[in-house]
Amino acid sequence: MVTKQLAYNYPHEIFDQISWYLTNRQKGVCRTVCRSWRVLFTPSQYRHIQVKGRRQFYQFIQALASGVGHYVKRLSVDDVYMTGTELESLPYLCPNLVSLSFNGKSLDTRSVTNGQESLVIPFSQWKYLRRLTELQDLTVAYYLLNTPYSPLTHLNIRLELNNNAMKTDFFASLHKATELESLSLDSISLSLSEIEAIHNSCPRLQKIRLINANLEPIGNSINEKKSISAIHRFDSSRCMKSFELQNGTGLYENYEWLYYIGTKYPNLTHVQLWCTYSVNTPSPDILPTDDELIERYEAIASIGMKCCDLKSASFMNVLMNHWLFDEMDNVGTKLENITLGDMTDNTIGLLQCLIRSKQNVKSLTLWGWTSLCIHETMEETVVMIGQCSNRLSSFTFSMQFSGVKNAPIPLNLLLSKCPKLKYLKFDNIQATLMCPKSIIEDYFGDSDSRLIKPQLQHLVFENGSFRNEIFKYLSLNCANLEKLDISSCTLIGEYYAEMDIKIHMPYHTFKRISIKHARPPSHYYHVKQASDIRFFDVLLSKEQHSNGLYELQDFETFNPSLTFDYEQKPMEYSRPTKYTNHKNTSGANQPSSPFVSIQCHALTELNISDFWII
Repeated sequence: MVTKQLAYNYPHEIFDQISWYLTNRQKGVCRTVCRSWRVLFTPSQYRHIQVKGRRQFYQFIQALASGVGHYVKRLSVDDVYMTGTELESLPYLCPNLVSLSFNGKSLDTRSVTNGQESLVIPFSQWKYLRRLTELQDLTVAYYLLNTPYSPLTHLNIRLELNNNAMKTDFFASLHKATELESLSLDSISLSLSEIEAIHNSCPRLQKIRLINANLEPIGNSINEKKSISAIHRFDSSRCMKSFELQNGTGLYENYEWLYYIGTKYPNLTHVQLWCTYSVNTPSPDILPTDDELIERYEAIASIGMKCCDLKSASFMNVLMNHWLFDEMDNVGTKLENITLGDMTDNTIGLLQCLIRSKQNVKSLTLWGWTSLCIHETMEETVVMIGQCSNRLSSFTFSMQFSGVKNAPIPLNLLLSKCPKLKYLKFDNIQATLMCPKSIIEDYFGDSDSRLIKPQLQHLVFENGSFRNEIFKYLSLNCANLEKLDISSCTLIGEYYAEMDIKIHMPYHTFKRISIKHARPPSHYYHVKQASDIRFFDVLLSKEQHSNGLYELQDFETFNPSLTFDYEQKPMEYSRPTKYTNHKNTSGANQPSSPFVSIQCHALTELNISDFWII
């Protein structure tokens, strides 16, 4: 007897809504139930694709041969050398792309050269493409900008800093992108006339991001710098909501750009000014005089005075004082997010200004500095962080540019001063405890820390280190913790006695645990980086049995690319290309290599090195 297959006449949007609540693994299971379910759940699994490395890209191209490419809406290709033939085949294989991103090796472009067509190219198939990120040869960007009408609304490209011909071709074609709302330019030198040309060509522009950019001088004398709006006569851009200068140069000497930003973009809701910094940059022979400091303080304060709608502000390695906060208070600006840090003890003064101001932010990002390694300075800073706002719910602490690796910051002290934190990220920091050996005793004793429990929900450790005692503390004190992300971190412990990372939180129910590049302790910190842990032992007490021993396999080397030029080059990592679940491996037969041991009550999603295990 043959059972007739059930037919589903519901709109696909209903199944898209259902898929939103499923993990990647659950979507894959749904596709294997029957033919009808395969048709219904395939689009949700292929709609957003992120490819890393040549091997994954080859597997992706092979999968497209089965005809699933028309489901792909967003495609990100990272660390891949793509030939011209492969690039030209993508529009036929994925004709419905809305977002395309190349972030990796250079392309073998043979279709377009300096914006001129030499062959018949198929990019016209991408009639729905709105977002384009192309960080090497501008093959697709040149084509779309040379069509009679460019459909792009978001464009992110990388130019060559000294290649004037490439920049000239780009500006000559930009007037076709009349619908552009967001523009990101990497490695470019810009003058005032070129910035004005961007706004004249793209009247709907709402966001500009300049990465590794050099801002050329506008004026020479102090009067010229302060009066650029009267001298150069430019109109305000009312549509602009976000301006970002990341790792830029020119704001020190050419501080007149600060006056330009405040006058040109009065309706900004987000501003980010991050000036070039390196721990190897020599100190200036001649320090700025008091009068020169006043000029720069006035320039940065002009942004607070003229941009009254600011909700998010990031000022990193920028000369500033309390004048900026005073101006924001005077015009009634109420920030939601703020980022501070100038790599010196002056950051303490900025925190004090924030405490005295009327700004009551929800999110704070702090760039640390060298003297935070001194216990007294660190403790003073943590106390001030707790005083910055009575509604602080998100905090990011970064020591990335301090020149110090694994600076110790006590997690329990920070959470005791900021108990309302729901999101916390430690970057290039050693997460410690004030008294790691007395965690259990404090918990069952009459300690004041029991009165106010941290509300932490999401914890991120990145490019740092920790001890296993951290997870004991989290298990006893952070009952609301539901997301844990660990990326490029090293366990601290005795080399032979404690090799395993033990995330033992038996009463916790997690929505997600993500682990990438976890390393065991080593005696060779200053000689050789320890290899990544390849074995993960997962035990969920809710299911009353071990979920298996997962082994990462077939590693390949890769270099993660930075989004900015910096003297501290990224390390070479090894990433796995597949994993195996040893479900029937007994304790006696388990390998002696270091483990990441995970024990919790329940876990919705487990991501290990970009593999969705659960």
